[in-house]
Amino acid sequence: MNSSEADPGRLLAHRYRLDEVIGAGGMGRVWQGTDTLLDRPIAVKELTTPPNLPAHEVEVLRTRMLREARSAAQLSHPAIITVFDVAEEDGRPWIVMELVRGPSLGDLIRDGGALPVRRAADIGEQMAAGLSEAHARGIVHRDIKPGNVLIAGNDRAVLTDFGIAHLDGSTHLTSTGLLIGSPSYLAPEVAHGHSATPASDMWALGITLYQAVEGTLPFDRPTPMATLTAIVTQDLPESANAGPLRPVLEALCEKRPEDRPTVGEARSLLREIRDAADTPATVAPTPATAEPTSEPEEPARAEAPAPEPGPSPHAPAAPHRGTRNGRARRTLLIAAAVLLLVVAGATSALISMNRQGEPGAGLVDGSGQRAAADPGATEEPSSGEAEASDAPSGEPGPGEEPEESPEERDGGEDDRWDFLVRYEDPSGFSLDVPEDWEVERRGHMVFFHNPEGGYLQVDQTADPGADAGEDWRDFEPVGRQNFGGYQLIGIEDVEADWVDDYVSAADWEFTFDGGSMHAINRGFHTEEVGYALFLVASNESPEENRALLDRMSRGFEPAG
Repeated sequence: MNSSEADPGRLLAHRYRLDEVIGAGGMGRVWQGTDTLLDRPIAVKELTTPPNLPAHEVEVLRTRMLREARSAAQLSHPAIITVFDVAEEDGRPWIVMELVRGPSLGDLIRDGGALPVRRAADIGEQMAAGLSEAHARGIVHRDIKPGNVLIAGNDRAVLTDFGIAHLDGSTHLTSTGLLIGSPSYLAPEVAHGHSATPASDMWALGITLYQAVEGTLPFDRPTPMATLTAIVTQDLPESANAGPLRPVLEALCEKRPEDRPTVGEARSLLREIRDAADTPATVAPTPATAEPTSEPEEPARAEAPAPEPGPSPHAPAAPHRGTRNGRARRTLLIAAAVLLLVVAGATSALISMNRQGEPGAGLVDGSGQRAAADPGATEEPSSGEAEASDAPSGEPGPGEEPEESPEERDGGEDDRWDFLVRYEDPSGFSLDVPEDWEVERRGHMVFFHNPEGGYLQVDQTADPGADAGEDWRDFEPVGRQNFGGYQLIGIEDVEADWVDDYVSAADWEFTFDGGSMHAINRGFHTEEVGYALFLVASNESPEENRALLDRMSRGFEPAG
C-alpha cells in the first residue's frame, strides 16, 4: 500500500479534487475538496501511514476506516455526517463526505471555555437525535466526545468518526487487552469489561455535556488507569454551571447502565431545558484559567467554583432509576475491578472482548430497547462455580473419579504444578488453576487473581476467526497502545500435542510497564468457540510463566 501523502490538485476517481488540508491526525488527513461532477464542496478523509509500518498494521487501519464509512453510510440524519462515496486508490480508501464548515465542540470548549446551558442543551439534544437514529439501526458509536462533534452554522451539531463504531452482524476481532474509545468518556460497565451498548453512548453524552458547561472533564486524571479507576469508583463531581442541566447530567452518568435514561428520554429532557424561558443564556461569571487535560486533542479550561445556583422551577426531573445512597454499595461491587487495574501496573486498563450482545452486557434489540445489564462482578462463586474441591489435591471427593496426577496430565514433563485444582465454569469450560488464586466472574469473563500479583483472565467468543495467529497479528498494532512501556516478544503459533484438539492456537507475548510485567495472550478455538487465556505476571521468571500457562492449557476443556 502506498502510504505517501497526496498533493493539492489531485483528482480521485476522475471526479473528486483535493483542494486544501483542513485537518490532520496521526494516521490521516481531511481535505476540503470539490466534486467536479456535481460542482459541490466536499470533505475527503485520507489514510496516511508511516512509510515503514508493517503491511498487517496498515491493513488494520484500512479496515477501521472502511468500517467508519460503512457505519456512517447506513445512517441518514442531519446530526450525522453524510458519506457520499468511498474511492479506492493506491490500495487505500478515501472517504468522500459532506463538508461541515465549523469547529468541533472540543475546539469551542478549548478556545472559548464553558458553554451556556441553553446552547449545551441544544447541542446535546441534536447529538441524542443522531444517536437515536444510530441505535435504532443497531450501531453503537463508542467514541462520543467533543472532538467528534462538529458545530456548523446555526449551531447544527454533527456526529463524526464512526471508526470504532460497532455494527450488528459485523465481524468481531478477538480483543483481550483492548481499550476502545477515549478513557475519559468510557462508561463504567465498559471499564469492567462488558460490551459497549447504547447506554454506554448515553454515559459519554453526559460526560461531553458536563465538559461543555463546566469547561473540564469530571473524572480526568494524569493516567488512563487513574481515570478509569475514578470513573468506576467516584461520583460525578458537583457541576457549578449546569443549573437546570445538573439532574440530567447526573442521570446520564449513573454508574449502572440500566439506571440511565434512554436516548428518547434524554432528548425530551434536553429539549425541555433548551426551550424553557428561564434557562440561562450565558455562562455563570466565573474566572477561568487554562489547564490542559490528559486528552491532547481536547484541552479544557478549569473554572473556579461559583456559587451554586438554585434549581429552576422549570427544570425537568430526570428519570429516577437509582439513588445516590446506593453508590456506596455499588463501590463495593466494583472494588475488584479497581484491584485489577492496580495489579496490572500499567498506565492503561485492560478492557477485554468489547463486543455487543454478550450475556449480561446490556443487550439491544432492533427497537433500541435495552435489557438489564449486570455491571458488577459476582462477589462470591455460586455452588455451581466450585472454584476448588474440598478434597486435598490429587484425592477424589465423594462420588468423584480419581484425578489424573500432574505427571499423567502433563505427559510426565513437569511436576511443579501439583498444587493446581479443577475449576468448572457455568458456561461449560474447565481448567486447572493454582489453588490459592481467587476466582471472580464478570459477564463472559473469568479472572483468577494471583495473591502475589498478576492474574489469569479467561474469555470466550462465539465467533472465532479462522486463524488465531492472524487474529493476533491483526490486533496487535491496536492492542499494544494500551500497555505503557510495551515491548513485543513475538506472535507465534503454539506447537504442542494439546493443540490437535483445536483448529488453531497462537501466543501473543510481550512485556510492559518498563519490562517489569510479562504477558502471554494465548488464543485457540474450536469450530464454534474461541478462547483466550491471558496470563499477566511479574517478568522475573518468564519461563515459569510459560510453563504454568502450558500446564493450564493442557488441562483446559472447552464447553460441550
